[in-house]
Amino acid sequence: MFDVFLYIYDLSGGLARTFSPVLLGKRLDGIWHTGVVVHGKEFFYGSQGISYCPPCGTVLGEPGEKMFMGRTNVTERDLFNHLDQLSSTTFRGGEYRLFDHNCNTFSNHLVRFLTDTAVPSYIMDMPNEVASTPLGAILKPAFNTFAAGLNNQSQFNSSSAAEGLEDDAMKLIKRSFRPILFDEPLSSEFLPHRVGLLWSAENMCSENAVHARLLSESITGKNAQGIIDPDCYSLLDIEKLQTEDQCMAVFELFRVAVWQNPSLLMAMLTDPQKHIHKLASATLPTVSPMSLLDLHASRARLLCNCLSISWTWSLDDGDDLQLDLGPMLHICLLLLDHEEHRVNSIPSSPPLPEHQQVGLALAHDLALYPTLDTEMALELGSYLIHLASKRDKTYKQPIEATYLLRAIYFLVLRFSPVADLARAYDLRGCLSVVLNESTRTEQADSTGATGTNGQNSVCDSGADYLAVTKLLEFLNDSGH
Repeated sequence: MFDVFLYIYDLSGGLARTFSPVLLGKRLDGIWHTGVVVHGKEFFYGSQGISYCPPCGTVLGEPGEKMFMGRTNVTERDLFNHLDQLSSTTFRGGEYRLFDHNCNTFSNHLVRFLTDTAVPSYIMDMPNEVASTPLGAILKPAFNTFAAGLNNQSQFNSSSAAEGLEDDAMKLIKRSFRPILFDEPLSSEFLPHRVGLLWSAENMCSENAVHARLLSESITGKNAQGIIDPDCYSLLDIEKLQTEDQCMAVFELFRVAVWQNPSLLMAMLTDPQKHIHKLASATLPTVSPMSLLDLHASRARLLCNCLSISWTWSLDDGDDLQLDLGPMLHICLLLLDHEEHRVNSIPSSPPLPEHQQVGLALAHDLALYPTLDTEMALELGSYLIHLASKRDKTYKQPIEATYLLRAIYFLVLRFSPVADLARAYDLRGCLSVVLNESTRTEQADSTGATGTNGQNSVCDSGADYLAVTKLLEFLNDSGH
């Protein structure tokens, strides 16, 4: 006997739960896709027919729920014979219909064949609940995820759908764009003769004060070679710092140090104490609301530099060289005033434009980063698309428009669920506006009015024009 599981995914990434009460008049917990797992393979159905891959091998990654459906005595050989018949009759690719003959219809058939049980009614009844509502217009592209992403596989092709990411579009991204690097010089207040003053008189000889002076000397002194004493890494234990100024000094010192000497990042990532791994999730000291946002922005600039240096590294799952992107995503969305990521103490104090610019820079670098997963991409992409569709004047400044445009472009090309959301929001109308603003960066760069924070990666308006053109083509392509 063989175990049979139903893998249940929410294609909306939680958006249905948020928007359905307004658009549908009732709560919809998810946009459900299902696959059936048996004999070590996950079987599913889409517009190209029946496909399979290793369990969790689709672009959706881990399912929200793995439901045990029972056990079967159907052998793998008999199962494939049955699927061969279905693939040429009932479940041919051309028979796929969004609301009445979809992935869940197939899962229900296969579960009945294997175990004589059925897919839960809340999954099977969902299409009828939304087909005739305004919500249907928004959710329809998400149902079609498998026409664009999951069914990049041929019938009975066991390759993971993720293998299709390194296509021409991804190569174009890597050839034309690079992450944003914050390369401003160190502020004079953090120079060796001054940085120690950020600690009180009785603590000026403390370990942290001494390490801060050593770190500053190593990156600014006359004989500076960018070689950092590993003992200085302990400064990144932010929760042991006492003031806003101390935290700001540490963030800025390491931002410049990593920029000057990229090999430092590798050294910190292999440090047994893993201080750099804990940086994004470390609790900041208690300070005023706006100062807290300043600290988050300063930390985000350092994180951007870390992502910029490591984005081309070959990383395996569980590799110690990997940075946890989850806390970085929280910082990014906090700086962009995402309602679910706001600082509790400042409900009436939204981030300033300078905070939002850094938040968009971090979004840009996260969208490029190779280990970003589908769940995080959906959360980030859905909010960036929301910002673009709002046409808020904040996101029509040249630099902000550029970062926003590029981040959406990267996510749409890399993650088909994000592309489906972009189509649902009909971004075509605002993309040209964003492009017009982003191309103004050439003028800003020529005057030097925008400073140096990552400008060497911003001023290629030709690449951005190409990005918009390709993005429009991608969103208009009904074949996707």
